Amino acid sequence: MLRFRRLASTYEKAKLLKKYPVGATFHGYEVRRVLPVPELRLTAVDLCHTQTGSQHVHIDRNDTNNVFSIAFKTNPPNATGVPHILEHTTLCGSQKYPVHDPFFKILNRSLANFMNAMTASDYTFFPFSTTNSKDFANLRDVYLDATLHPLLSREDFYQEGWRLEYSDINDNKSDINFKGVVYNEMKGQVSNADYYFWSQFQQTIYPALNNSGGDPKKITDLAYEDLVNFQNKNYHPSNSKTFTYGNLPLEGTLKKLNEEFVQFGKRHKHDKKLFPIDLKEDTSVEKIGPVDPMLPPEKQQKTSLTWMCGTPEDTYETFLLRILGNLLMDGQSSIMYKRLIESGLGNEFAVNTGADSNTSVNMFTVGVQGTENVAGVKAAIEQIFEDVLKTPFDKVKIQGIIEQIELSKKDQKPDFGLQILYSVLPGWTNQVDPFEALQFDKTLKRFKNDLETKGDSLFYDIMNKYLYKKPSFQFTMKGDPDFSAGLALEEKTRLQGKIDALDANDKKVIFERGKILHEKQNKVEDLSCLPTLRLSDIPRTAPTYPVQTTGKDMVRITDTNGISYLHGKKILDNSIPLELYPYIPLFTDSLLSLGTSTETFGEIENEIKLYTGGISTRTAVSTDPVTMEPSISFNFSGWSLNSKTEKVFEFWEKLLLHTDFRKNSEQLKILIKMMASSNANAVSDSGHAYARGYVNAHFSTPSAIGEAFQGIEQLQLIGRLSKIVDDPAKFQSEVIDKMEQLQKLIISANSEDLRFFVTTDTDVQASKIDSQIKSFKSQFGSIHPQNNSTSFITKDYPLIQNKKPTLLNFQFQTHHTALAKPTGIPYMNKDGAALQVLSSVLSSKYLHKEIRERNGAYGAGAKYDAVNGAFNYFSYRDPNPLQSLAVYERTFDIQAEDLDNAKLRLFQQVDAPISKRAEGIVLFESGIDDEMRQKRRENLLDVSLDDITRVEAQYLAGKKGYSAVVGPVIEGETAAPEWNVVDISN
Repeated sequence: MLRFRRLASTYEKAKLLKKYPVGATFHGYEVRRVLPVPELRLTAVDLCHTQTGSQHVHIDRNDTNNVFSIAFKTNPPNATGVPHILEHTTLCGSQKYPVHDPFFKILNRSLANFMNAMTASDYTFFPFSTTNSKDFANLRDVYLDATLHPLLSREDFYQEGWRLEYSDINDNKSDINFKGVVYNEMKGQVSNADYYFWSQFQQTIYPALNNSGGDPKKITDLAYEDLVNFQNKNYHPSNSKTFTYGNLPLEGTLKKLNEEFVQFGKRHKHDKKLFPIDLKEDTSVEKIGPVDPMLPPEKQQKTSLTWMCGTPEDTYETFLLRILGNLLMDGQSSIMYKRLIESGLGNEFAVNTGADSNTSVNMFTVGVQGTENVAGVKAAIEQIFEDVLKTPFDKVKIQGIIEQIELSKKDQKPDFGLQILYSVLPGWTNQVDPFEALQFDKTLKRFKNDLETKGDSLFYDIMNKYLYKKPSFQFTMKGDPDFSAGLALEEKTRLQGKIDALDANDKKVIFERGKILHEKQNKVEDLSCLPTLRLSDIPRTAPTYPVQTTGKDMVRITDTNGISYLHGKKILDNSIPLELYPYIPLFTDSLLSLGTSTETFGEIENEIKLYTGGISTRTAVSTDPVTMEPSISFNFSGWSLNSKTEKVFEFWEKLLLHTDFRKNSEQLKILIKMMASSNANAVSDSGHAYARGYVNAHFSTPSAIGEAFQGIEQLQLIGRLSKIVDDPAKFQSEVIDKMEQLQKLIISANSEDLRFFVTTDTDVQASKIDSQIKSFKSQFGSIHPQNNSTSFITKDYPLIQNKKPTLLNFQFQTHHTALAKPTGIPYMNKDGAALQVLSSVLSSKYLHKEIRERNGAYGAGAKYDAVNGAFNYFSYRDPNPLQSLAVYERTFDIQAEDLDNAKLRLFQQVDAPISKRAEGIVLFESGIDDEMRQKRRENLLDVSLDDITRVEAQYLAGKKGYSAVVGPVIEGETAAPEWNVVDISN
């Protein structure tokens, strides 16, 4: 059998070499190298366009989710955000597709499961993925024409970049304001304290990179001509790298690329490497930044130490640096965690912590946030290095890292092609051979051999070479309570400076330009030039995922590549006292942080990595698709090789039944502090999601429970608990006692309360796991709960009682909004399908135009929650939130041609590829079976214009809604008593 496999491998390699003969030329591309990577079941092909020198990497793999990307090296000349603004305006119209915003319009004519454009530190790329071959060709054509032949009109620059505009475009006596999509996007980014720390750190240690996204203070210095010049210089085939992945024939893409590229000559590549500061001695820089409302005043500092560690060209040394970072900093058993976080020097690691090889120099950073002692952090890190060099590394931890690397190769992910792109592109654009990043087995084999022969000196050598007693860069940021006000004042002063420089003619130009832009945004366009799929391209029959059911347990047999995925849940309905509901998420998170009476979690964590692909726990609230009643559960999952599934059950038993809250109370305090210190950043990134959850909690019981579990109410609870961690009596009564009470309630169960879903590859393996499930369930039967007369009926969970619009007060630079209207209809109701199609129409055709293009918000849309029956409108990084709320109440004239596009957009996600572990899981988690999914699919495809008109009138037009805005108070507009103001810090 072994000999047959070797012969088969040789045969496959011979086939591939014949398919991609080295030295051959296809459509102007020469095949330079072919690399079979059997451990990943792929073959990499390296090609070069002979005329322009453009490089192309193709990943041949039997995967229907095909990927395309074109990337350009775009070193930013300053901090005006020109690469970022160019990325946006590039997609606003091209020679072949001269319509306004073809990128967003093609979203409605495609079945792509991923479409985007991204600006990195020194390159820009435009990727998409789709399972449809016609769609692949369509999107490839649009992307190539957009990047190589963009129109780059002034109006698009003003819309996407920045502009001065009258607040009322019809009144030249109204105020003049800054507008622009990127401008408001980056103002929103600055509101994230982690992003601000990272961006200021990078600009200080790596000034040559400037700020490719754009500093809002500098964006308004960018001129239209600068944008055009930057495009002419950088967006050229000679400066491009293209990438394809999947099972579609390469030849079609090469032919199309050649057709486009032969129109260009060969240029000198703009691939200059940019380097950080020359670190010859210890350097220290301190700046101010925003405060974290969840932390006390004395904890408003972040600090980090960074060392330069060679270049990514040495891929093996870069690999070792990452392993070293994992050993020193990953998990509770790591020495950095123990000495920096567990000791109380900091609340958690800073956002820039780790080994970074995304630019032309490797950097190794260790940092903390929430610290009172900046000097102490530096001294502690330097002492750690000295101690590590005298201490053997944990062999179990090293082996666990190896096991995780090897397991990750077998785990089949639906976005595998995109992940490969993301892994090779940063180095590739800085002259690192992309093939090096693909040779996992070669690197791992060398590592294992070196580990065997050199032992710990393998890591000691790296430390002595780059870290120990070597020059470091310390970057510190102190929270300033007046920081946000200072930014607002700076913007006001900068704006006034721009206005003061205007003469009467300038103001007339601005007034007329506003009208011209408005007319362009409202222009009815002929979109016939855009390629499109048809509804007939959507299969009427959904894929099915047959599940075997035994009692209340389920098994899915499929090709898992020798892995078993295990999911369990304990139903908690009607068994938890009302006052304990908000504490359930903390209990869930604690299980993966504390430890038992005999083992620390650090020790358990190392074992988990050694034997499994991971263990996770979470709190879930679901809605019955028929009755709409809520159900809450404690969910736990894990996965491993088929031969090691018993280990998953061992870890479940250890964590669920034997976590010791009292003995590990200090770890619980650390967890609460870590959670509190990251909450504000979560809201700055996803404020619209928090706003939607909050407004839905006014009428939906599952949403009200969800608000307690993961919404503003949960943030407030964690913030309050973080302030009592140092009060022993309060911490005992308000945290420890509640965790122990929940533990007794959750693990006390009969078999009816425990349910399992197993995904594996054979009936024999399923039978083995079934025996393990029965043994695991028996562990719960021996524990008897105390009398639980205070239990609460889950469906009676109280709604938020508030009739006013709500301001969720955060000191951000922009706002997020949400408006919700209840429908009260269950999942299978046909009207729900019509409302879902309506949400797609409103998002793509109307809200995008009104709120993003005109208002300058980074994004907006409508979303229908088919299970909870809630219709939501939302916007994010929005400079005019009240105007957006007014837009939501309008009705729009929807045309018949809008429906097909809306359905195509919906089915991008409905039919998006899923992982093997996710097949059939919706039945286990939500009670939605294949038959219900099929009926819902048919309802969506059959929605008519009459249906849309009827449901809009019946459920939305003029109906009562609930609104919320996330962000700072708008003077004279969002204050009490007209508004309900919720202060997160209270």
